[in-house]
Amino acid sequence: MTYGKLNLLGMIAVPVAAAVSALIVFGFDTDALAYIFAMNCIAVLIAGLFSGLMLRKANTPLACFVAVSPTLLPSVLVSLIYLWRAVSPAAIAPGAEYIALPQYHILAVLLLGVLAFILGFFVRSR
Repeated sequence: MTYGKLNLLGMIAVPVAAAVSALIVFGFDTDALAYIFAMNCIAVLIAGLFSGLMLRKANTPLACFVAVSPTLLPSVLVSLIYLWRAVSPAAIAPGAEYIALPQYHILAVLLLGVLAFILGFFVRSR
């Protein structure tokens, strides 16, 4: 599997996992599903575009992994949190993660993006 496909898979995984878990928790509410899907698309679009730009400059497999990490690492974690909360909802304020988690996802993407950008200089220079 190429790194571009991994980037795309990371971009698709979060909105789908969020929509599936919202479907389990809230039932078939089209407004809620569309809102949750769109909120999560914003975070992954930022990550995917940033990783895509870094993939253009990547010249080694390690540099490619570093370039894709701002998309993949938060996507895996956020998807697992959404699916876990679908199976085991919080006792107090169930569904609060659908509002808070996209914000944390954007912060994680930005922090990992800066770290990957700096680390990318070192792994490409070898």
